[in-house]
Amino acid sequence: MKFDPSPFASAGSTHLKSENSSASPLTAPMPSRRRILKSLCACCAGFAIAPAGLSLLAAADRAEAATAQGTIRVGHLPAGCVSHLLLAKARGMFEKAGINAQLTQFNGPDKNILALQSGNVDVAHNPWTTTIAAYADNSKNLRIVGGSGLAGIELVARAGSVKNVNEFVAAAGKGLRVGTLRLDTLELVAYGTMAMHGKKYDDYAMQFFPSMVGMGEAIASSAVDVCSLAQPYAESVVAQNNAVYLANSNDVWGPAAPDCVINSTDAFIAKNGELLTAYQRVLVAAAKDFYGDFDAAIKDLQPIYGAPKEILAVALRRQAPNPVIGDAGAAGIRNGVKYLIDLGYLKTNVTDEVLDLKFQPA
Repeated sequence: MKFDPSPFASAGSTHLKSENSSASPLTAPMPSRRRILKSLCACCAGFAIAPAGLSLLAAADRAEAATAQGTIRVGHLPAGCVSHLLLAKARGMFEKAGINAQLTQFNGPDKNILALQSGNVDVAHNPWTTTIAAYADNSKNLRIVGGSGLAGIELVARAGSVKNVNEFVAAAGKGLRVGTLRLDTLELVAYGTMAMHGKKYDDYAMQFFPSMVGMGEAIASSAVDVCSLAQPYAESVVAQNNAVYLANSNDVWGPAAPDCVINSTDAFIAKNGELLTAYQRVLVAAAKDFYGDFDAAIKDLQPIYGAPKEILAVALRRQAPNPVIGDAGAAGIRNGVKYLIDLGYLKTNVTDEVLDLKFQPA
């Protein structure tokens, strides 16, 4: 079956860690940007690569290592935004390109970006908010070099609460309980949906959680009415609790706006520009395969994600590959950074300083 992405554009070893957390929400005043960077939650925890998936990826890694002309160490999260990366790995596409893509999964964007900063990975698939914040906090060597996924950050409402954005806006000032994370694309979907309609945090009963899993559990127990979640965990929460989707990241910061991007450093880019382009070219080809035969892609990805097929199929339709950042995507990041400024995390819009897209495939 061919997958049409247009509705969603508009609306070597593999090391795995499990750092799930479902702690209580935070109600303390907003901490500093530096403190947040040191303690960003495990926002993507909840879906780790399954044991069968580990075996598949390890076999692919061994095959790549035997013939590789170049090695690139890749940090990523257990999220839908890397479906094309995992598909390329499982289908031997890196091996055919002469690349040994050594994948390391991190259960939080903070650990992923720290691995990049310390030189333990060469590129990191991560929320762009993490990179922007780290750059603004004096990590001036970080760059966004390409796209990864789009539309997969969702605003979700529990059953019996609000049913759409209009009801969400109308509920301002009436005690609607909204949960989100600090300094994350998840926060921007919650705050941005409010701001677009002239509302702010004071209009809602805000709860700031240390983990996305904690918010999913809060929806299930009716401890919050609305929260922001990332795919594929979002679909798991929606399906199990009859929750509803209100808005997503594309609704908030623009058409074709990425939620997850590829990050690297000045040092790696300067020495490995051709390898970086070759790596991204494989991702473009994998995304094309994903869209060209969605059912086949789900069949190959299900053993890796380990999620039920019916959950994964919906989740990966909602959070689709977006391997190349075009003008609209760059504009979307700029729009999103304006919300970071509104929230007091940044003073100026540094998007154009961080974007370095010259090694993207044509």
